[in-house]
Amino acid sequence: MAMSNPPAQAGPWSKNPSSNVHAWIGYEGKKFPCGGYKKGPVTTYSAGEIIPVRFWNFEIKDYKKFPPPKGLTQSRHGGGACEFSLSYDGGKSWKVIGQYTKTCPDIYYEWPVQIPKNVPSCTDSNKCLFSMSWTAYSTDQYYHHCANILIKGGKSGGKLPQLDMTIVDVKARHQKMNTHAIGDTKSTKSSGPDRREKTLNTNGYFANGGGAGTHGIGLGLVRT
Repeated sequence: MAMSNPPAQAGPWSKNPSSNVHAWIGYEGKKFPCGGYKKGPVTTYSAGEIIPVRFWNFEIKDYKKFPPPKGLTQSRHGGGACEFSLSYDGGKSWKVIGQYTKTCPDIYYEWPVQIPKNVPSCTDSNKCLFSMSWTAYSTDQYYHHCANILIKGGKSGGKLPQLDMTIVDVKARHQKMNTHAIGDTKSTKSSGPDRREKTLNTNGYFANGGGAGTHGIGLGLVRT
């Protein structure tokens, strides 16, 4: 499972595609953060803009068309927990701007996430990243895929959110190993984004000063 909107690194839309772009961190040496891939396409956003995140796999032959054709196979691993985060320093630190639980990911839905209205500008596309991370239900695997972006911030003196990105099952970091997330247990199409979570992800809940604070909505992580 990979991210096609925004167009992320190493997908078929990039100059440096990888056949492992959909795999988890650690697969055949795949590195954290972002898989260790080269820079991808750059997308520009404005503070307050809502990103309709889309997922992708190799079953989808035309990534520009949405939704994809019915009946495609997707390895959702029973769903799980997705986080969407920003980095302004090339992946050294990450701040969460969105979370979806149980039914995420799914290639047949858009997963809207708002860039907080009060974030600062980010003008270096080598350092400014938007990522999706996914902790699966049926496997202790952690997926992390990144897109190079630029952000036109709001007023001067903007602040990033307070919530740090969750990182599990990454051997190089030795933290929260053997962890999975509560899912919907479905191997095929899910019911899509939860209505309440969709509202929180698009109304400033994850902004600095918003209700998420340093705790978020709770990802439902379980140690095995």
